[in-house]
Amino acid sequence: MKFGNFSDSWYRISLDTDQQIFYATSKQHPEQVASGVTIDEAVRKLALQAHQPVTLNNHADQTA
Repeated sequence: MKFGNFSDSWYRISLDTDQQIFYATSKQHPEQVASGVTIDEAVRKLALQAHQPVTLNNHADQTA
């Protein structure tokens, strides 16, 4: 198993396994936290708080 930093995104994701809720936390401002049922929802809410553009790797939105 490899451990390390594999992402250069501006946020971190965690999962509350008891409540099944994802949390997105700003790397530069850890006090900014948003939650959602999906990772996308949590990141979008955090982006609104942090005034950041939403940059998700959602391949379903791309066309060939």
